Amino acid sequence: MDNTWLSILPATITIAVAIWSKKVLPSLLLGLLVGSYLLNPSVIGGLETAIANAVSIISDKGNLQVLLFLYLFSGLIALVRKAGGITAFSTWVGKFVKSEKGVFFTLWALIPVTFIDCAFRIIGAGSIIRPLADKHKIAKERLAFMLNNTASPIVEMIPIATTFVGFNIANISQGLKAAGGVKEQSAYSILLHSIPFQFFSIVVLFITFFSIFLQWKKPSAEKQKQAAKTEASKGMDMEDDKPEIKPRMINLATPMLAVIFSSFFFFWYFGKSKDGAGGTISSVIAATDPNKAMLVALFVSMFITGLVYCLQKYPVKTMTADLISGGNRLMEILAILVLAWSLGAVSQELKLSDFIQQQIGNSLPGWSIPVSLFITASAVTYFLGSGWAASALIMPFAISLAVSGGSGIPICVAAVITGGTFGDVTSPVAGMTNMSSNAVDADQVKYLKYANPYNFTALVLTAILFLVFGIIGGQSLK
Repeated sequence: MDNTWLSILPATITIAVAIWSKKVLPSLLLGLLVGSYLLNPSVIGGLETAIANAVSIISDKGNLQVLLFLYLFSGLIALVRKAGGITAFSTWVGKFVKSEKGVFFTLWALIPVTFIDCAFRIIGAGSIIRPLADKHKIAKERLAFMLNNTASPIVEMIPIATTFVGFNIANISQGLKAAGGVKEQSAYSILLHSIPFQFFSIVVLFITFFSIFLQWKKPSAEKQKQAAKTEASKGMDMEDDKPEIKPRMINLATPMLAVIFSSFFFFWYFGKSKDGAGGTISSVIAATDPNKAMLVALFVSMFITGLVYCLQKYPVKTMTADLISGGNRLMEILAILVLAWSLGAVSQELKLSDFIQQQIGNSLPGWSIPVSLFITASAVTYFLGSGWAASALIMPFAISLAVSGGSGIPICVAAVITGGTFGDVTSPVAGMTNMSSNAVDADQVKYLKYANPYNFTALVLTAILFLVFGIIGGQSLK
């Protein structure tokens, strides 16, 4: 008797319980235990299998590099905040902004120095823009909308020097392993090819930019202050702290430029010696070991930043404590990744890819797979409140479905990533929506009411684009 249908139980239980409870970590743990006991149905056997899979995931070189990068990157962001770089830049830029549109143009102009992380974008740019917005009497819900919709949608499409890159590469790698027969493909190359298909981010950015000139929905005239702060989810909270040293613009510019330029250098350095790298810069970068390159670049950037801060009398002991404190804010995300990857490994041991091939891949038309994945990722993220958690859950399934159904892997990867972005900027329980309203002191309900017409319009247009490209793309999207 064929029991491959059991392979869908762990992920199905996880998603159902997570949507019902709004608790991602316990849901992942439950799904992992269910799958482990299906593999090893004894009193201790299931627990032993679950632990063994988690240890194997953590021991993997690539996975460990991603986890370490995310932890240290969060710590570096905390150092930038504590060094007063954001405060100094806000004071300087305020001298040049003279109108409401000027405030929004400044917010967009800050992208090159705040793109490395969506939470840093929201907190950093929000801290700079908020005094200017208050000065020009901009409705806070409109400012929160503009801030959030220029965070995740932009960061996800930048293929270097961001927290999204390592995370997505790791998820795609797990998906390639799960699919089988496509291991020779580069996860980073697939990520690069998926960028043009990240339709929601592209569409919502256009809509958000044009809303500067033409608003579909007017913000509330009342600027009511939130009675209580909503806790930003997934450990990404970065509250304002009193700077440890005198605020200077160099304290923002140094780490940002160091991360950006060292990332480009090490992507090139580690890629130039790879077989098949080719002669162009893009081909060399595509051939590199991205996790290794980003981690080395981060260590170099941290050293440069630490040296600059030390010269300004930022004590090494205090800096170390702040670095660790900043990294600890991401511990829940790291735990989610480990459990989600372990759940994927267990599902594959239960022959998930075989089940998809037998039951779904042969019955679901290839043209319908991208739009189906986008709608699924959007819905799951909307209820979970975390695009990262949804992506970690869905990506292995998505790549297996793309392979078995004859659809293109890059467009299916993009459907999962950009569906998660919809939830991140729209869900009432998403960390990014909570963080955006908190950063500018906006009323959360009013902010979401203002943002929903724009975001759901982008959702519908994106679904149409995935449907059209699924129909006309065919084999060209592979």
